[in-house]
Amino acid sequence: MVSRVDNTLQVFCVGTADTKLEELRFLSESVRSNLNNFSISSSSTVEVIVVDVSTGQKETENCGDFKFVSRNDVLSCSFVSGEQSPNLPDDRGVAISIMSKAIEHFIQKAHRDGVLAGAIGLGGSGGTSLISYAFRSLPVGMPKVIVSTVASGQTESYIGTSDLTLFPSVVDICGINSISKVTLSNAGAAFAGMVIGRLQASSSTKDDKFTVGITMFGVTTPCVNAVKERLLKEGYETLIFHATGVGGRAMEDLVKAGFIQGVLDITTTEVADHIVGGVMACDTSRFDSIIEKKIPLVLSVGALDMVNFGAISTIPSNFQHRKIYKHNEQVSLMRTTSDENKKFAAFIANKLNKSSSNICVCLPENGISALDAPGKPFFDPEATGDLIDELQRLIQTNEERQVKVFPYHINNPEFAKEVVDSFLEICKKFEGTSDPQAFVEPSPDFQEASFSKMNTSSHGTIFYSLSDFPNAKPETLQRTQLILQQLKDQIRVGKPIIGAGAGTGISAKFEEAGGVDMIVLYNSGRFRMAGRGSLAGLLPFADANAVVVDMANEVLPVVKKVPVLAGVCATDPFRRMDYFLKQLESIGFYGVQNFPTVGLFDGNFRQNLEETGMGYGLEVAMIGQAHKMGLLTTPYAFNPDEAVEMASAGADVIVAHMGLTTSGSIGAKTSLSIEESVVHVQAIADAAHRINPDAIVLCHGGPISGPQEAEFVLKRTNGVHGFYGASSMERLPVEQAIKLTVQQYKSIAMN
Repeated sequence: MVSRVDNTLQVFCVGTADTKLEELRFLSESVRSNLNNFSISSSSTVEVIVVDVSTGQKETENCGDFKFVSRNDVLSCSFVSGEQSPNLPDDRGVAISIMSKAIEHFIQKAHRDGVLAGAIGLGGSGGTSLISYAFRSLPVGMPKVIVSTVASGQTESYIGTSDLTLFPSVVDICGINSISKVTLSNAGAAFAGMVIGRLQASSSTKDDKFTVGITMFGVTTPCVNAVKERLLKEGYETLIFHATGVGGRAMEDLVKAGFIQGVLDITTTEVADHIVGGVMACDTSRFDSIIEKKIPLVLSVGALDMVNFGAISTIPSNFQHRKIYKHNEQVSLMRTTSDENKKFAAFIANKLNKSSSNICVCLPENGISALDAPGKPFFDPEATGDLIDELQRLIQTNEERQVKVFPYHINNPEFAKEVVDSFLEICKKFEGTSDPQAFVEPSPDFQEASFSKMNTSSHGTIFYSLSDFPNAKPETLQRTQLILQQLKDQIRVGKPIIGAGAGTGISAKFEEAGGVDMIVLYNSGRFRMAGRGSLAGLLPFADANAVVVDMANEVLPVVKKVPVLAGVCATDPFRRMDYFLKQLESIGFYGVQNFPTVGLFDGNFRQNLEETGMGYGLEVAMIGQAHKMGLLTTPYAFNPDEAVEMASAGADVIVAHMGLTTSGSIGAKTSLSIEESVVHVQAIADAAHRINPDAIVLCHGGPISGPQEAEFVLKRTNGVHGFYGASSMERLPVEQAIKLTVQQYKSIAMN
C-alpha cells in the first residue's frame, strides 16, 4: 500500500502490467521527467507510483525503479481486515469487474488520505472501461487522464459527467514505436502540467465566491445572460449548463460534490423530453441532489414549450402531425400541448413538495421561450397558461416554498431582475456550508453490498464489465446487475421468478403488491384490458411503440420498486431503434422485451415478413442493442433456434412462449396441450443454456394460464426458473373477480 511521507504527494500511473508493462514504464518516465522539469512553487514533492490492474495469469513484480503497487495490493484494498483476497478467475469479464471495483476502492482511499495528486492510465477498450469508473469518481479538478484507443469514439459511458480526459493513442497500445512515443510523451507532459498547475493554484489565495449553477437553452439565453451579469456584479460565481440531459446531470453532480452552493434552474426543458420522450431528457432523479443538499433554489419553466428530437426524419410517427420547428438539420423541436404541460407540472411539483429548504418558483406569464412569443411558431397562451396554472395548483406553498407569477416573458429583463431578487432573498436565509473537496460516490444506491462479500465462485453472483457493454451508462449497468443478482438469489433458494404484463396502472400496482419480480408494459395489455383479444396488439390498430410510451405515464408513477420493462416493436420501420431505446431508458424503463413479435405469425405470412426485411432478426438485433446499453432484456423465444439467437445476443431472461393464452372470454381455443408445452419449454431452455448456462428461463402462454398449469410445467422441466404471465396475470383475474362480485350482489335476498 502507499502512504504519504512528509510533504510527498503521489500520482498513480495505472495499467495492466501483464500486457502493457513497456508502455506503462515509458508513460511513467514521461510523467516523472516532466514533473521534475516543471518548476513547483510548493513545499510538496510529487512521486510517480505505478499501479498494476492486470487480470491475466501473469504476475508482475516491478516496473523498473518506480515504486510499484502489485495487483494483489490493489485487490486487498477491497477486502476487510483479516480476509484474504481471492485469485482472479479465468473468466475475463468477471476478472475485469472485480479489478475495476478494487482500483476504485484503492484510488478513493488514496484521495481520502490526502495522498493523491492525480491519476493517469492507459488501455484499449477493456483497460479504459476498467480504469475509467475509478478515475471519474474523483472530484472535479483532480487531474485524471487515460491514454486510450477509444478516445475518439462514443465516450459518454467512460466520462459520464466528470472532467476525465481521454487522450487518443492514435495507434494501438502495443509496444513503443515512433507514434506511441509521441502520444505517450505528450500525454505525460500534459498530465504533469495539470498536476503542477493544480498544486500551484492550491497554494495561492483561495477564491471563496459563492458558486451558482444556472441552466440555459438557446431560447432562454437573454434571460440567463441578464441573470449572470447581475449575479457577477453581486459577487457570485456562475456556472452555466446547457439543458441537454447531460447538462442537468452534470450540474446536479457538482451540487452533490459541494462545488455549487445555489441553483437558478431557469431552463427545465429536460423534464419535457423525459415525460414525452425526447432526446435531451433528464431521468427520474432530476432535482433530487438540489433538494437533498438543501441549497437555495429558484426554479422556472424555461423551454418547457418544446420537446427535442434529432433530424425531422427521426421524429416518431405518432408526433409527425404535431407542430414541428426545424431548429437546424440535426435538431427538431415539437411544441408541447396543454395535457403534456400538466404532466410536467406534476413531475416538478411532486419533487418540490418533498423539499424542506428555501425554494422559489418564478413563473413568466407571457411566454417561456424565444419561440413562445407573439408571431413566433410556438406562441400558445392557452398551453403556457395551463402550465402556469397547474404549477400554482399543485405546489404546496409555505414559508420556505413560494410560487411567484410575473406578467413578463421569460426573456424580458424585468423577469431576470425578479428571478435574481428572489434568489438573493433566499440566500440571506441560507446558512449552510459545503466542502468543495467532498468526494463523489458514484451511484451509491447500487453499492449497498460490500465488495468484500461478493462471491466469485459458481454461486450465482453476476459480474459485468463496461467493455462488454460499450453503450451502457454505469448506473444502468449496475442497476441491471443488482436486479439479476436478486433474481439469482431467489432461484438459489428455490423460489420461482414471476413476471407480469400490465395494461393499466392498477394492474401494475397490485402485481407489485402481490410480490411480482418484474412488470412488462406493451400495447396488447391496453387492448386486452379494454376487452379485446391480445392479438389486437399485432394488428394495425395503433402505433405499438407510441402506446408503450404513453402507458409509461400511467404505470411508472405507481410502481415503486419493481423493475418495469417496455415491450418494443423492433420491426417498426419508422423508429431508429438506437434513439428509441435511449428514449425508453430516459423515461424510466429498466429494460425491454420483444413485443409485438413476429414470432406469433407462421405460414406464408411469416415467411413473407422474413423475406421482406421485417423478420425476427430485427427483434434479435434490438435485444442485442439493449444488452449493449446495459438494459435488462427478457425476450420471447418460440423455438430452440430463436432461443439460441436471443442468448447469443446477450438476453438476460428468455421467455419460452407457447402461443396465445387460452381460457377466459377472449382467450385462444387452439393451442398446444399442457404436456406438449413441457416438451417445448424444455427444448427452448436447453437451447438457451447451451449458449449461456446462466440464462434465466421462464415459461409463458398457451395452456399455461394459471398457477396450477405453471406448477405443472415447472415441476416437469429442468433449468426453467419461473413463469411470465400477461393475460393470466390481469385479464383472467379481473374477469373472474368482477363476474363473481356482480353475481354475489345479484344474489342478495330482498324482503
